[in-house]
Amino acid sequence: MPNNPTDTEVLPGGKNEEVYDSSKIQVLEGLEAVRKRPAMYIGSTGPSGLHHLVYEAVDNSVDEILAGRCKSVEVVLHAWNSVTVLDDGSGIPVDPMRDVKDPKLKGKSALEVVMTVLHAGGKFDRRAYKVSGGLHGVGISVVNALSEWVEVEVYRDGKVWFQAYDRGKPRAAVAPKGKSDDHGTKVTFKPDPDIFNGHLFSYDTLSNRLRELAFLNAGAHITIIDEREDKKHVFHYEGGITQFVKFLNANKKSIYPEPISFSKTKDEAVVDVSIQYNEDYSESVYSFVNNINTPEGGTHLSGFRSALTRVINDYIKKYDLLKGKNFNITGDDVREGLTAVLSIKIPSPQFEGQTKSKLGNAEVEGTVKSVVGEQLVTFFEENPATAKAIVAKAVGAAEAREAARKAKDLTRRKGVLGEGTLPGKLADCQERDAAKCELFIVEGDSAGGCFDGHTEVALSDGRNVSFVQLVQELEQGKKNYCYTIRKDGRIGLAPIENVRRTKKEAEVLKVVLDDGSDIVCTPDHRFMLRDGSYCEAKDLAAGDSLMPLRRQLSRLGKRITIEGYEMVYDPRDMRWLFTHMLADRYNLETGAYEEAAGPHRHHKDFDKRNNNPDNIVRLTSEGHLDEHRRHAKKTLHRPDVIEKGRLLRKTKEFRDKIRAAMSRPQMRASLSARAKKQWEDPEYKRTMAEKFLEFYRSNPEYRDTNRKSLDKAQREHWSSPEARREQADRTREFFARHPEAREALTEIARKQWADQALRGWRSGKTQEQWTPEFRAKRKAAYNQTYLQKGLAVLHRLYSKNGRIDESAYNAEREALRDKSLLRLDTIRARFFGGDQKRLDEAVAHFNHKVREVVKLQDKLDVYDLEVPNTHNFALGSGVFVHNSAKQGRNREFQAILPIKGKILNVERARMVKILSNEEIRTLISAVGTGIGEGEDGLKPEKLRYHKLIIMADADVDGQHIRTLMLTFFYRQMRPLIERGHIHIAQPPLYKVKKGKKEMYIDTEDKMNAWLLREGIEDVEVRAFSADGKKSKVLEKRELEGILKYLIDAESLLRHLERKGILFDDFLRFKKEGKFPAYRFEESPGQYLYFYSDKEWRAKQDELLAARRERIRAELKAEGEADAAVAEGEEDLGFDVQELWELPKLQELDRKLDNLGLDITWYARVKDDEKMKPLFTCKSARSEAPGYGLRDLLESVREAGRSGAMIQRYKGLGEMNPEQLWETTMDPKRRKLLRVTLEDLAGAESAFTTLMGDKVGPRRQFIETHAKEVRNLDI
Repeated sequence: MPNNPTDTEVLPGGKNEEVYDSSKIQVLEGLEAVRKRPAMYIGSTGPSGLHHLVYEAVDNSVDEILAGRCKSVEVVLHAWNSVTVLDDGSGIPVDPMRDVKDPKLKGKSALEVVMTVLHAGGKFDRRAYKVSGGLHGVGISVVNALSEWVEVEVYRDGKVWFQAYDRGKPRAAVAPKGKSDDHGTKVTFKPDPDIFNGHLFSYDTLSNRLRELAFLNAGAHITIIDEREDKKHVFHYEGGITQFVKFLNANKKSIYPEPISFSKTKDEAVVDVSIQYNEDYSESVYSFVNNINTPEGGTHLSGFRSALTRVINDYIKKYDLLKGKNFNITGDDVREGLTAVLSIKIPSPQFEGQTKSKLGNAEVEGTVKSVVGEQLVTFFEENPATAKAIVAKAVGAAEAREAARKAKDLTRRKGVLGEGTLPGKLADCQERDAAKCELFIVEGDSAGGCFDGHTEVALSDGRNVSFVQLVQELEQGKKNYCYTIRKDGRIGLAPIENVRRTKKEAEVLKVVLDDGSDIVCTPDHRFMLRDGSYCEAKDLAAGDSLMPLRRQLSRLGKRITIEGYEMVYDPRDMRWLFTHMLADRYNLETGAYEEAAGPHRHHKDFDKRNNNPDNIVRLTSEGHLDEHRRHAKKTLHRPDVIEKGRLLRKTKEFRDKIRAAMSRPQMRASLSARAKKQWEDPEYKRTMAEKFLEFYRSNPEYRDTNRKSLDKAQREHWSSPEARREQADRTREFFARHPEAREALTEIARKQWADQALRGWRSGKTQEQWTPEFRAKRKAAYNQTYLQKGLAVLHRLYSKNGRIDESAYNAEREALRDKSLLRLDTIRARFFGGDQKRLDEAVAHFNHKVREVVKLQDKLDVYDLEVPNTHNFALGSGVFVHNSAKQGRNREFQAILPIKGKILNVERARMVKILSNEEIRTLISAVGTGIGEGEDGLKPEKLRYHKLIIMADADVDGQHIRTLMLTFFYRQMRPLIERGHIHIAQPPLYKVKKGKKEMYIDTEDKMNAWLLREGIEDVEVRAFSADGKKSKVLEKRELEGILKYLIDAESLLRHLERKGILFDDFLRFKKEGKFPAYRFEESPGQYLYFYSDKEWRAKQDELLAARRERIRAELKAEGEADAAVAEGEEDLGFDVQELWELPKLQELDRKLDNLGLDITWYARVKDDEKMKPLFTCKSARSEAPGYGLRDLLESVREAGRSGAMIQRYKGLGEMNPEQLWETTMDPKRRKLLRVTLEDLAGAESAFTTLMGDKVGPRRQFIETHAKEVRNLDI
């Protein structure tokens, strides 16, 4: 065997491979293993892992609470994503390590050891702590390893001890830095951004966890402070987990007043339980071990559930409470509507994994089962009324479960939930590997509208065929082609794909055209108007002009030399084209053949009406002649036909015709083709090449022409949208990987454009760009506008009078006073070569018109099809319509399921009601996992699509639909969320086009930033002194800084206005010299202001005392003389507003003052003629004075808007398929939010509050979080 690390050994088959020996074994020192594989220790490097660092640090402090050595913990979130955890415990030991086996650790400070060595800490010594969750062991050293820096201060033995670390390595030894009588530990750290990819701490996520800890440790004070947004909350609960259960049930209706709570120690385990049932149908059980949340449960939870099921079933049997009913009470039945908290404390917890999400101690299951069983039996016997209420709840759940089973069986028999049965409205994908598949759940009925099955489609083979027949032909493997309007406005051909029935018994209407024909379709199907835009059928009005399809057969005459061939009218070029030429163009573009194949287009089946591209082939002259010779033997070479031809060739007319044919361009092309054969001779090619090079080198004019030719080829390449899109993708990916490159280029550009000479050069270049070619393109675009406008007016007059009346046209032109409406003789000469007949034909064929739209009472099955790229097709009635929007996807791996309207709110619905909802049944069938409990219930492994993506509009209805969807998945398919299958699409809010630049913008903030960035580049701002005598032009960077402050001020003032506090109120506070922290509405319209937390707490205590006194009086009046009201249990409901915006405005005031500006000028307006402006804003188009700072902001924004086309997408239906693909469905570009469950209690509270029955808590939640809403259309 080779023993050199670089040696290789030969494997069977002769393949060489490096030897795997001891040299390949790596030993990671210290905390390197943690940095190498962080997910092994904290679960992930996403938001959950980031917050896990704080939990690890806090767990150490909580262990101090459990040992009775700590009363308060404080968590502070700082700017730049750093955090401090401070407690008043005994402090991490700092004395040197003595009794250790490892010589490297001997003599080191205990603080350094626990911060830098895995598995070092007090939790391993039961003499120091009986129970623990952290205790400076694995957790805090992992925090140190995964942080950019950590600073630790220990208050112990009258001193403040300090040590700092960089990525887990100490900067210096532990040393005292001062004196203090305090005790405790302060850990400040900043997570390493290279590991956590820029994720930020969430105040709400941390608050929910800290609230849990406060509930679990009755009497402890746990505070969270967010310095980034001036937020603070103190959690303190004397009632412990009993109060926790009340908190969880706050917005639910309990079936008995007080939770069942008990605590007992057995086998060194402390078991604390609190349970309370409510009228809801979901289970909310939270389990903890030594204060550590175990969302995946474990042996302690198994023991609890087993005991609960057994006790309730024993109670039912003992008192015969089923009364002959033939079903069993299962564990799912006894947990319906249950809210419970199970908290155990044990000396040596064994968790499954470093994230401690599941307990593995086998002995704990029996201990918990014994304790819970004994305590519940005792409680049930002593409280029969409560016991019977719980039993009745479980029996009701069992009855509902049995009814749901029967409903599910019935539904399955109908084929709705059966395996392999997919809903009709689902547009499925071709891929069958679920891991590669995506399902988009979209708002809307049929995603694009559909037609009655008898509606006919115009086909290129000369037929008009109904949708029903198209479906049959597709199943038989036949490929059909339709007429379509291309992106350049010209007519073309395209393949028909995915013809299908989209919905049964749909509401329909009838569109009647001016020729008497009618079209039956759904109200939302879009028709193409004459200008190329679309309008839904329900919005069409009498007189609307539709894009027409005109067809005729060719007749001999003028330039037409073939008879009986189909021709179609091109709506853009206003001329007739042979359909087989459209088929030829399609074949060339798709690569079916090349032009070199020959100049002749031939119908394979000799049917000149069948113009399917599949039936058209290019042939050489000889090949074409051979084809017709073979055909002629059966047709033309009969004796009678031969004699007729012989006589014809003797006539003078025939000879003249042959002579003319020989001089035609086609004949010249034929002769040229023959000459090409010469190039097959190598000697000939060599000689010609030498002669060409001799000519090229001696002819500078030709070289210049050649360069221009290459330049033209490049221009043609970059005119291709696909070529530009590919290059844009490459550029976008580069800057995504190298953001510093973008910043560097931006800075270079700013410096360059500050150069007057450069701007002058650019101006000259712009003038150079106005080349004859550019002017010709511009002229062509204007001419197209002139032509369309003129024909529209002429057609309107033609429809009225039946002829083109020049005097009526001129009168209309005079009345409209539209300079772009040309004179009739100009239109005739410029666009039709002076040919009146061609003009008459163009006017007559300009469009079809809508006569009326009639709503029908009948409901019909409807159909649709897909047309790639162009997404429109022509009906047999001669008008163009849009195809299904489902083409905005990749059919290979993306499926679409349209959901009509708002689905059922399942928050308080039992399975029977859920299964009765059609849209939910459709969703269950499409997803494929089933639903419910038991053997025939939810099976996540049968999921058909590993990405389920919710797509909803940005308006209020869309967001409500999204919430209903999330509620369904959370309550009925939670494992799909836990496995990361549920996503939310993030379509952009805006499409912006300015000049040649086009982009999508996904948030309001980014839109504002873009407007200001564009505006700053286009304006010159001159600022004036107060007396108007001095002025200066603001530099771009200076202006950018001022605008940033003004944007912040605008946002803060908008928040205050929502609270009813105006800018004038802010100015009053500023004048008084003090700013309130809270505002309380004492009575309608009467407010009290409080200027500190202390003032508000005093008022809160006063209000609370009054509230308690009133409740006592009410209870006494009801005969409960000794009733007591526990602290913290009543709903205060105080309508207080925290005015967090005012301190931020004060800070902005100071920053503006440093720039010589006064925030009082923000809303200043000109109130007399003598007032001087603060500035002037000059752009290429205008110059305007501004008197207030708000005017400056608006002026720059307006300059940014100038010349830009800005489209706001309020709904996905406003996007065409290309836009939908580019922004929302293309995996390379789209943005998705993955739905995760990081905080189960928080999720439970949110869904209960938002989707439950109680209006008050929902209103309070919305008001509290309103300021956090972004990008919502009202």
